[in-house]
Amino acid sequence: MSKFINNLAYEASAGSGKTFMLVVRYLALLFKGAEPAKVLALTFTNKAAAEMSERIVETLQALESRMELYEIAKECGMSEKEILAKRSQILAEFLNAHTKIMTIDSFFAQILRKFSLYASLMPDFSTANAQHEVKLMSRFLKEVSVANKRKTLINLSLESNKRVSDIFALLDDFYLKKEELSHLKFQKKSTQAYEEEAMQGLSLLQNIVKNCKEASATLQKAVVAQNFEALKAKTWVYKESLNYWVFKKCFTPEMDAQLHVIQNAIKAHAKAKEQNFFYALNELVELYKKAKKALYVDEGELSFSDVTLLVYEILHRLNESEFLYFRLDATIEHMLLDEFQDTSVLQYEILKPLITEITSGAGVCSEGSFFFVGDVKQSIYRFRGGVSALFGEVAKEHRTEVKKLLTNYRSQKEVIEFVNRVFADKIKNYTPQLVRKEAQGGFVEVIADEELLDALVEQVKRLIDLGADVNDIAVLCATNSDGQVIKNRLDAQNIEVVTETTTKLINQRSVKAVLEYLKYLYFREEIYRQNFFALINQEVRAVANVDFNSVRLVDVVKRCIEEYRLFQDDFHLIRFLSAVSKYADIEALLFEYERLDTSAAAADISGVRVLTVHKSKGLEYEHVIVMDRLKKAPAPRDAIIYNYDGIKLQNLYLRTKNRELIDHDYAYALAKEKELIREDSLNALYVAFTRARENLIILAKPKDSMFALLDLQPQSFGELRSTCKARNVPQVHKKLSFENIYYGTQSDLLALERQNEEDLQAINFGIALHYTLEMMQEFTQEALLDAKDMMLNKYGFMLTESEVDDIQQRIERLVTTPEFLTLTRGVCYKEKALRYKNNLRYLDLLVKHEKGEWSVIDYKSAMHFTEEHRKQVRYYVKAVKEITGDEVRGYICYILADTIKIETV
Repeated sequence: MSKFINNLAYEASAGSGKTFMLVVRYLALLFKGAEPAKVLALTFTNKAAAEMSERIVETLQALESRMELYEIAKECGMSEKEILAKRSQILAEFLNAHTKIMTIDSFFAQILRKFSLYASLMPDFSTANAQHEVKLMSRFLKEVSVANKRKTLINLSLESNKRVSDIFALLDDFYLKKEELSHLKFQKKSTQAYEEEAMQGLSLLQNIVKNCKEASATLQKAVVAQNFEALKAKTWVYKESLNYWVFKKCFTPEMDAQLHVIQNAIKAHAKAKEQNFFYALNELVELYKKAKKALYVDEGELSFSDVTLLVYEILHRLNESEFLYFRLDATIEHMLLDEFQDTSVLQYEILKPLITEITSGAGVCSEGSFFFVGDVKQSIYRFRGGVSALFGEVAKEHRTEVKKLLTNYRSQKEVIEFVNRVFADKIKNYTPQLVRKEAQGGFVEVIADEELLDALVEQVKRLIDLGADVNDIAVLCATNSDGQVIKNRLDAQNIEVVTETTTKLINQRSVKAVLEYLKYLYFREEIYRQNFFALINQEVRAVANVDFNSVRLVDVVKRCIEEYRLFQDDFHLIRFLSAVSKYADIEALLFEYERLDTSAAAADISGVRVLTVHKSKGLEYEHVIVMDRLKKAPAPRDAIIYNYDGIKLQNLYLRTKNRELIDHDYAYALAKEKELIREDSLNALYVAFTRARENLIILAKPKDSMFALLDLQPQSFGELRSTCKARNVPQVHKKLSFENIYYGTQSDLLALERQNEEDLQAINFGIALHYTLEMMQEFTQEALLDAKDMMLNKYGFMLTESEVDDIQQRIERLVTTPEFLTLTRGVCYKEKALRYKNNLRYLDLLVKHEKGEWSVIDYKSAMHFTEEHRKQVRYYVKAVKEITGDEVRGYICYILADTIKIETV
């Protein structure tokens, strides 16, 4: 029986069960007596946080049949029987607790809301990936003008040969690293003396050449330079000695002496220019910060980086910092961190005092624990401040025991062994992944082809012809622009494509239609009315005016959906309604909606996934095609080189052409930067290759390939196959029916508003009822209580208290109905996906009985449209019968307010 390790980390290679171990650790803490509200689990994405919460509930619900049971028992030092005996209690406590499973950005935002007054903020501020760039640029330029720093900004742009927008990006870098740079001091320096010194050295060198009888015309021309910039452009300036080629016949030791004078002057000039650049940038950063503050104080909108910096300043700069940490720390006794290799130094500095308190074993955290997981090989966010060395440094600093997870539970044997062969001698300290016994298949192919796009189309069609589901084919590319080209080529072949752009809510057809409708109401431009009716496939007709001062924006959208009958199983619109409710007025929506980064409803999106390697991190697909760059990779263009020693920023340099030839410190920093870029590239390719479960296809260019550093040769291993036989075709949008609704007086509008609210409320009620039934582990009143809690967590905001009671009473009546309990004897599949004749549907309940026959049960909360319900269930019955070849019966289960009615179809 193993001992629980309070201070533990896992190096978790790709597909090695990182989420599994996080869930095991979290549940082990609960079974050992930790309160859920005192366990902080931080992830990097909302998706990861949601997945962890769902996995915890799923694991507890079916614990007796899950692999986590053994690991939890081992961690806790308890028997499996003891664990199972406490399962119901732990599940209830988890569902009823105010849990802290969230993104690191959300956690910092929570801290800032708690102490927002210290930052002159109201606690109801909003957050986004970035502040509104146009507004921020406008504010910044005003600050520059008021401070009389326009000349500084222009000179900075000229000296770095960058546009003002690029300088803006540099300012943001400096702003984010402000604390890391605090130990460095920048001073203004004159460069004139160094220019004169270099030109003086050149003059003496010219005299030596002039007095040499054997000096050729080429040599005399080589030492001609009208000014300092022309001198810097000479290639001989960067030689170790002039005792070569054209100088050789006239060479004297004095020539090298003057060469070194020139080189030292150029080197000193570069350092002075660098200091001036950073001094000016530092001045402008103060104005940039001021502009940011004005924007978030006035409009209450902060970027995630703003939140992080403000939290750092509050917790580290104020005299009450210890008091603040105590208030924060008093409710956190255990910390779990996901994807730790992507944590920035600043984020760690905020968390560090909490970690130190937890690991000290003293005070309020005498029984505290610290746990983190990550994989340095998947560190690909250096451009966002991630430092791969942080994993090891933190483990060392807090004396954390580090274990390795090496078995790959994602990929097949051929994929794992290929990855091991390719990266074994390329990535530092690479430990080969182990193949699990059941993973004996898989396929890998490296293809070299000049015509990458043609090769891509051929491979996608090859997979589709094999029977692959298009939703499980991913094309990973280097850049967003490559992704757009790939999308266009696949579109031309009538192959459905899903990209980051197409998955945005605002790019869905129904949502675009509603936006065009709102634009017409606001701007009264005919083009918007035409666009609206074209998008909904209806005849163009008059649209009545709406007084936005009298009717809420969300109600206008509701009426549009109702009048033009836009729902039709379109869950994008439900998400859009939720998003619209957060906008104060029509202007805020119309001028800001392009920044809305809400994702569309995943169930309504279908096609081959095309995404960049960076966006693929954390995802997996049955079939992965990794594409070479369509264009040659650009040379590094970052103006600033940041030189780290471990996790400490030691110095920074202004990128200067040829400087590495005469400045050893700069050369060392540049070499380190090049090695880091190489490591980034290797890590990105490792991430790309390890996304594949079954088949990995690599499409490479014969020359200038991004795969060159892997020494790949055209070859193949294993057998290409598809384990999920499914075909998908482009969705055909049918014409929607409609009827006119008169927009009359204000009283008419309010009456219509109430009607629409009732219709939408009925939809919300039905969704919540279905979700509660889906979450029930079994059809008992005990299971209903847990399912109800989960429903409230997800949909409680949409329902009234009486509606919640109504749902509970209806389901209580259902689970005590003998006829229903008889129908559900067998293996029950809830919300079962059914793909039949190129259509994807979800069955409310599919039951397989002992004798091999099946029952299809469809839930309804009202008896409207009964004939449509029967047609729907008949379709399900026919589909299941054709797929299984077994006897199938269909039922409609009407879960009504006062009775349960089950109709055989």
